[in-house]
Amino acid sequence: MRSLKTIALAGFSALAFTACNSGGDGSSEMVYTCPVDQVFTANDAYGDDANAPALEGTDYAAYHTANDERDDVTTTTSGLQYKVVQEGLDDGASPEGSEMVTVHYHGYFPDGSVFDSSYERGETIEFPADGVIKGWIESLQDMKVCEARTLYIPGDLAYGPQGRPGIPANATLLFNVQLVGVEEPAGVTAPAE
Repeated sequence: MRSLKTIALAGFSALAFTACNSGGDGSSEMVYTCPVDQVFTANDAYGDDANAPALEGTDYAAYHTANDERDDVTTTTSGLQYKVVQEGLDDGASPEGSEMVTVHYHGYFPDGSVFDSSYERGETIEFPADGVIKGWIESLQDMKVCEARTLYIPGDLAYGPQGRPGIPANATLLFNVQLVGVEEPAGVTAPAE
C-alpha cells in the first residue's frame, strides 16, 4: 500500500498535491537517478543570479521582457523562461505524464523573498510530474535527470489571477529546481549500471 502525504509546493497552502514516499513497501522505485556527486544539496549551488532584472512594483510583463533579453535565459512559446544551471545526464530520463519524479527546489519571488524550499527542509520531494503548476509541468517534461534550472514562471503559468494565500494574483514565481530522479516508465528497462 502506498504511503501518502500532502505536500504544498509554493507555500504551505498554495498548491497541494499528493506525493508518494518511496519506501521499503515497493510502492515507487526511482530507477533513473542522479549520481550523488551531481545532486545539489543546497540552494547556493545555483549561484547568484546577478543578471536577473529588477521587478518594478508589479510590472511582471516588463520583468519578463527584460529577462528574455539575457543570453543565458531561454523563453518558450508559452512564456516560460529558464536558465540551465547544470546539464542533465546524456542518457537521463525525462518524465512523461504522471510519472513520479524526485526533485529539490527553492521557490522565491523576484525580490528574493522565499515562499517554499525543499532545500531549507533538507529533503527532496516526490510527486507526479503532471501534478504541479503549468510552468513546472512544461519544464519537467523538457528536463533530463540531474538537470538543474532556474525557472522564471509568469503568473498565467503559475497561479494566475486567483493567486494563493501568500502568493499575489498573477505573480511571477522563480524556482531553482533539480530533477533528481524519474520513476521507471511502464514497459521500459532501466539502463544497466
